[in-house]
Amino acid sequence: MEDLVVEPGRIIAVLRRRIEELTYENAVLSAAVDQQRDEINDLRGTSSAGDHLG
Repeated sequence: MEDLVVEPGRIIAVLRRRIEELTYENAVLSAAVDQQRDEINDLRGTSSAGDHLG
């Protein structure tokens, strides 16, 4: 079995792409959580600017 040799530049490119994917996924999930929190607050009748934790 031969050793797998990967160029450092390719490793960096793959890691950067994955970081971009994770950043996007995090943004989508964060927006979804904010929307759910807003909907819950609206249902409770307690929606106000003070309810949001940056």
